[in-house]
Amino acid sequence: MRETKKLKFILLAVALLSFSCVKEDDTCGNKNSETKVTKSSNNSSLEADEKCDDDSGTPDDGDNDTVTPPPSSGDPDETDQASLNRPWEREDTSIVIDAYEGNGIDWNKMATDTKVIGVIHRSSIGARIDKKYFERKKIALERGYLWGAYHLGRRGNTKAQADLFLDLIGEDEDTLMILDLEDTASSSFMSIEEAIVFMEYVYEKTGKIPTVYANHTTTKKLNSLVKDNPIFQQSKLWYARFKSHVTDYPGSLWKNYFLWQFSSEINCSRTGTCLYNVPGTEYDMDVNVFNGPPGELTARWNND
Repeated sequence: MRETKKLKFILLAVALLSFSCVKEDDTCGNKNSETKVTKSSNNSSLEADEKCDDDSGTPDDGDNDTVTPPPSSGDPDETDQASLNRPWEREDTSIVIDAYEGNGIDWNKMATDTKVIGVIHRSSIGARIDKKYFERKKIALERGYLWGAYHLGRRGNTKAQADLFLDLIGEDEDTLMILDLEDTASSSFMSIEEAIVFMEYVYEKTGKIPTVYANHTTTKKLNSLVKDNPIFQQSKLWYARFKSHVTDYPGSLWKNYFLWQFSSEINCSRTGTCLYNVPGTEYDMDVNVFNGPPGELTARWNND
């Protein structure tokens, strides 16, 4: 390894060793209106027993193990403002859907839209496995789509959740791994402190860095609370913001998003009237844009 890379590695190791756990304001209860809602099979919000069931257990704040961070890739580019103004309407961008067991997919109809390049699916929520994950993974890969898996983090038992997630991924190097952070102040969902444990644990076990899913409010919190954490510094951001033009993108930690989730039942209530309508799906399907062509998305579809 070149001397500059050795120096960068040493500096990042020092940074992680000096990084202490963060504490959030204990303001549970009010979920931000732009937080992504996980849906049920009847196209509405999750039933209370699934959405807020206690499958988490005792909070897991980790231990004193240290994780050697990855080498830094250098300072990110400046925020691309054009990427924040209806980029899905340009020919040189790509579309990715993300689904869970409650969404319907007509694969033949979806195949008629050549902008749709990838499928991300919920693999797990807390300690529960998504019922459609393996079935849809097989179909998506057979049809040539990029495949990703997201774990929706619950409060407590953080490392057990990470172990479940890694078991579902298995040895598949091509599956994009994502940690889905919802309302981090809620007692039902994974906190930012627990997210640090999750990310560092996955890196310790695999040498891989999951993409981070966060809405606008959570992204701003992460900008403040994990800005010095080398694992988060090297991660990608899957940004959730349900509008056509973003003028206040919080780009201090992530100068540019990797994916932007811009359409769901949060801002669309009738199939065919959404900001982007993927054939073979209903209004409740989450739709995401990558600000680049398919080849570029394929090159970046990794956990490095």
